[in-house]
Amino acid sequence: MLVYSRLIEVRVQRRVVITGMGTVSPNGVGNSSFSQAVLDGRSGVRRISRFDASEISVQIAGEVADFDELAWVDRRERKHVSRVLPLAIAAATEALGVAGIDAASLPLAQKRRFGVIIGSGGGSQEFTEEQYRLFFHRQYKSMSLFCVPTGVMGTLSSELSVRFGLRGPSHVVTTGCTSSTDALGYAMRQIQSGRLDMVLSGGADAPIALGIVKGFLLMKILTDSWNHAPERASRPFSVDRDGFVLAEGAWMFVLLCLKTTNMQGRVGQRFWQRFAAMARHARPFIACACRSVAKNRQEPLNLQ
Repeated sequence: MLVYSRLIEVRVQRRVVITGMGTVSPNGVGNSSFSQAVLDGRSGVRRISRFDASEISVQIAGEVADFDELAWVDRRERKHVSRVLPLAIAAATEALGVAGIDAASLPLAQKRRFGVIIGSGGGSQEFTEEQYRLFFHRQYKSMSLFCVPTGVMGTLSSELSVRFGLRGPSHVVTTGCTSSTDALGYAMRQIQSGRLDMVLSGGADAPIALGIVKGFLLMKILTDSWNHAPERASRPFSVDRDGFVLAEGAWMFVLLCLKTTNMQGRVGQRFWQRFAAMARHARPFIACACRSVAKNRQEPLNLQ
């Protein structure tokens, strides 16, 4: 009974807050661009450009356009890592910046209480696919020396820990489409239980590769009806929905114990003020979506 009471006390005292967010999305790189795209109703789905999709039935995906990978990883390093890594680093850098955290300047004791918990459905799948292609075409000299460690799911969080000099636990949660949501919940529990004070958490995926898309096609779960109008393809609440759209991107949050936020000054307060302002602007869209869901129990949703 004493142990149970102690756990309840810890959970009540250790309230978890979010003080930073970073976004790399097909419809906007960075929080400002992404938020504006959402408010403007702009889709990030477009025709696939990362490979020749002319021979397959689905030729659209949510690609992150105008993203400079070499701004986040060294040119010599790029061959040895998946595209998912620069996406994740970009989102994590923005999240830490919004939170006002300079990870390099943190004392060692705080770095050891700062974890990285990331969700990813596929991790470095597109990198692994390329290594298999090189292998089966006998292009051994073109293969990466890091084909095994880069292909391991846990490498993603480790890369972020090393990049920012964090010394806390480094975990990757992979539970399919809910990976990043589960990672966020896991991160929250780590802080509530007293194991960590701060966590960089979120998700990243980069599944736009020929073999991966073909795999989803074999499962018959991608829409093939909107190659002519990619921006209208993602329609989850419409009765004429016939599949989903594959996409890439990354989003990161900085989670803190509320008591720890004292060292951040008013950064968290400013972040939530901006979030609240965006939510007020979004109310008309939410109301419209709710009406559309109710209406489309009988008829398709018009997304023109």
